[in-house]
Amino acid sequence: MQVDRIVFAGRGIVDIETATLDMQPGPRQVLIETTCSLVSTGTELAALTGTHSRSDSKEAPAWLRYPSVPGYLVCGRIVEVGKDVTSVQVGQRVVGEGAGVWNSHCSHLVMDAADYKLVPIDERVSDEEAVTTKLGSIAMTAPRILHPQFGDRIVVFGLGLVGQIAARLSVLAGAGEVIGVDPIPERREIALRSPGMAAVAPEDPAVNDQGRPGDRMTGFDHVIEASGQPDAFLQACAISRVRGKIAVLSSPHKTFPLRLYDNIHGKGLQILGAHGSVLPAQADVGDRWTDGAQRRLFMQLLAQGRIDVKPLVTHRVPFTRAAEMYQGLKDDSAHHMGVLFHWNGFDG
Repeated sequence: MQVDRIVFAGRGIVDIETATLDMQPGPRQVLIETTCSLVSTGTELAALTGTHSRSDSKEAPAWLRYPSVPGYLVCGRIVEVGKDVTSVQVGQRVVGEGAGVWNSHCSHLVMDAADYKLVPIDERVSDEEAVTTKLGSIAMTAPRILHPQFGDRIVVFGLGLVGQIAARLSVLAGAGEVIGVDPIPERREIALRSPGMAAVAPEDPAVNDQGRPGDRMTGFDHVIEASGQPDAFLQACAISRVRGKIAVLSSPHKTFPLRLYDNIHGKGLQILGAHGSVLPAQADVGDRWTDGAQRRLFMQLLAQGRIDVKPLVTHRVPFTRAAEMYQGLKDDSAHHMGVLFHWNGFDG
């Protein structure tokens, strides 16, 4: 069948391609017709611009080579099921994902019906909300590993898509204070629409007059670093309290000097990587929160109206405008944050 897809043809080059592919689902598979897909800004721009830390490696994974079909945030409707599929049915709306790490910005997907990445969409949740489900699991990993207690004070550096969701989840986790930090006023304005959150610029005294030397009781209990910027990480160390915790939720690809004694050791800070790979592959009595479980929980939070992602989408465009949107994400981050591509006639 004919499949439309977005292709990273080379460094900084975005094309639209129509390919003839075998999309017949196997006995345990389903065919999904895409309605919308969302750009994961940090990962996709790093791959497109060649700035990912593994882009120039001889062992660079396939999804960082060119050409590749980007994306891993997509939802749609099941239009065909294999003969052995009973868990889902034709016409059902689902969140899906392409094969491997990538391969989701396309008009159709074939997936195993038992794949944990295939999440049915609650009838109370729109497609545009549901497409954020994987981002929800990514963001959820930070408060999950921080184990905040009721009343704890949390700062989130970077109010892009993942940072915005992480801040909202921190409020739900019972934090006494959640402050989002971003240099872009428009992103701070979006954060302020969410109940229980404050949002300030990096130089604001609300975050900088913390963690004073010699005072063991000042500073924030937890910091979530979602910007990927070295200055933000250093600032996170400075404002954390003694024995505070920092979750690195971003995927930083830059190197920078760090004085371990001054920034980490002297205050007894805990630095925790919040990459999705730290989640258990299989649920057990010790930890049931797999990636699949977090995706389903996030869908539940959306359905219950306990988290609102609608303000995070700034652009809704046909997939044919992909090159324009990636350029906007790169050059005008103040006005481009959540870019949603529409497929197969979907108009929201």
